[in-house]
Amino acid sequence: MKKSTPYLLLAPALFCTVFILVYPLFQNLINSFREVSLIKGSGEWIGFSNYVKIFQDDLFWLSFKNTLAYAVVGTLLSLLLGLGFALLLNMKIGRISNVVEFFYTIPWVISPVVAGFAWKWLLNDNFGIVNHWLISAGIINERIIWLGNPDTALLCVTIARVWQFYPFAMVMFLAGLQSIPQEQYEAALVDGASPIRKFYHITLPNLRSVTSVLLLLGIIWSFNDFNMVFVMTRGGPINASMVLPVLVREFSFVNFDLGKGSALSIVIFAMLLSLSFVYLKVIARKENA
Repeated sequence: MKKSTPYLLLAPALFCTVFILVYPLFQNLINSFREVSLIKGSGEWIGFSNYVKIFQDDLFWLSFKNTLAYAVVGTLLSLLLGLGFALLLNMKIGRISNVVEFFYTIPWVISPVVAGFAWKWLLNDNFGIVNHWLISAGIINERIIWLGNPDTALLCVTIARVWQFYPFAMVMFLAGLQSIPQEQYEAALVDGASPIRKFYHITLPNLRSVTSVLLLLGIIWSFNDFNMVFVMTRGGPINASMVLPVLVREFSFVNFDLGKGSALSIVIFAMLLSLSFVYLKVIARKENA
């Protein structure tokens, strides 16, 4: 009885995991090899035809390019911003530092849906506060259609993503900064090193492992992000901000081609699985260092 008790306690969690994660993934994999429509229902097996259709679709490659830009550029900007704020907070300027740190982390705890709607209102071309501030400052003369312009839509959702992800990067960088041995800075001070040389030769090398983990996590999370883009632009205008997770919805629930949508979701899953493998390798290397 004692040997079976742990398995009995784990059984409910394992059942929920299988029911919520494993079974839908398995069903999705089956649907990707079939002709499945939300209107006509399940059809015959068609092999890899859905995958061939995806890779022959120009919209897929446009979405893939947009997703890469959204994930990579957004993550890099988040890391730069997070590192900058972490360096400021690490100075420990009195008690106000704790208060400032609390306000800096607010974007991270806000739901992506709520954050998306907030940015959508801020960037509204008629009554958005961003246009109001820019016109008041004399920077622009007329209101800009931020989310309705193909040239600025993807940039706007990327900025919103940066705003939400940088607090996590800031907290991670701050923890990394506080773990750097002070003896290294004291030795550099004795040698007469300037603050810039300390930053490049002490701070950055000690933050290398944190940076690599944040870079991979940020790309994985952004690559799989649906809420921010869908709430703000729904992939428009003219597919200018279309990303792969939103494209899955377009294939499945707008074009009613569930087979093609399932195939695309499997492709995204394979991409994220590869990135996760790299992430685990980085974590293992960090633990062995």
